[in-house]
Amino acid sequence: MTILLSFVLGFTTPVYPGESIQTALDSSTSGDTVLVMPGTHHGNGVSLITITGDHNGIVLLGDSLEPSSVILSGDSLSDSIIDMDCTTGGEIDTTMVISGFTFMEGNASLDAFGGAIHTKHSSPLIQYSGFIQCTADNGGAVYSWKDAPVIRYCNFQSNECLSAGAAIYLYTSNATVSHSTFTDNVSWDDGGAVFCYHSSPAIFNCIFTGGYAHDDGGGIYCYALSHPEISFSTFFDNYSQNTGSAVYFRVNSSPELHHNIVTGNSGPAFYIQDGGEPVFSYNCVWGNPDGNYGNLPDPTGTAGNISANPLLLENFCLSQTAAGQTEESPCVNSGGGIPENYGLDLSWTRTDSVPDSAVVDIGYHHGPDNGWQSNPQGPELNLLRIYPNPASGSVTVILPDNGNFNLLEVYDLSGRKLFTDMLYDRSTEVNLTGQSNHGICLIRVSGESGSLTGRITILGQ
Repeated sequence: MTILLSFVLGFTTPVYPGESIQTALDSSTSGDTVLVMPGTHHGNGVSLITITGDHNGIVLLGDSLEPSSVILSGDSLSDSIIDMDCTTGGEIDTTMVISGFTFMEGNASLDAFGGAIHTKHSSPLIQYSGFIQCTADNGGAVYSWKDAPVIRYCNFQSNECLSAGAAIYLYTSNATVSHSTFTDNVSWDDGGAVFCYHSSPAIFNCIFTGGYAHDDGGGIYCYALSHPEISFSTFFDNYSQNTGSAVYFRVNSSPELHHNIVTGNSGPAFYIQDGGEPVFSYNCVWGNPDGNYGNLPDPTGTAGNISANPLLLENFCLSQTAAGQTEESPCVNSGGGIPENYGLDLSWTRTDSVPDSAVVDIGYHHGPDNGWQSNPQGPELNLLRIYPNPASGSVTVILPDNGNFNLLEVYDLSGRKLFTDMLYDRSTEVNLTGQSNHGICLIRVSGESGSLTGRITILGQ
């Protein structure tokens, strides 16, 4: 199907550096988009942005393809860059979207929780964002209190905490953290990347490397009846001064760990204390110099668990003869089931980016590439793909296969509708030929499954 554009979703309000994001947010309603333009956005006082239940359903959008171009700075603030509090009423769910930002130098010195984002009784969707050099006593970058945010496609780098959770602190929170990287985060107590207190998050397809805990849990610390599911993640070169350089569990915490690679971590990689029954299956745990399992029976040889050199290559791909390497990683085709069972059939562990097939591989999976964008959505986390981006001729819009969408609309940044047409196919070509203007447009699809929006940059012709 081909659509010819002649020439947002509710309304779209652009905010340029020096203008108030808060004012734009407060004047928006559910279904609107606050489009934060490239540059560095500073604030003075406590927080740059305060979000309450009144803001549910609003999309706070930077640049999901180049989040480094839209910086939210905390260098002049006394608390979190974004404070999100629904303690006194209202509700925030995943229809409140925060996408496409770089959070830098957040310093929660006032309340000491969440240098970049502090949430209470709030469950937003946070995606395609970077968290760099943010600090707090607890949750150097993100602190989540009694809620279930969805955090995906994010990069946490060089964040720091004085107490627990250098990147993320989860307090009675069943968050979902997926497709994200944790690099060189430092805790001066516990949890070099993630700290879980009485929380049972799903941590899926993440990389943990260079994490440091001055006490325990160089990668993840699970405490007080925390039962996370940790899967398809790679732990490499993390360090704890005491124990649990990859994952530490304490006080009846019983995580489920499957399809992970754990290698090269200093300090016993796994360690348990004060009860708990962790479950291990299809993990590759090898080459941790101070031991693979501390205070735990070694499950190697049972339930698909192996202990062999995973043959990690640059960027944590697996050595594979089909991709041109001379050796085959033991993690290839060694999981339980097929990639489709885990939503990894479009992702890869190979250096040549060929998607995983047959039996699923163990460890972190790369991809899909940039171009995946989303808007308000339910738990299914539908994805809308638009490529190429930027474009001057035509773009292809691929609808998710787990949604029912029948309407396509195109808007400019003033909120003016440029074009509308019905959808009949999952793949739709939008022809931009003859478009004399250039800039950013929003492409929205909607139907019984709700709505999804992607942003496209149109080059001058």
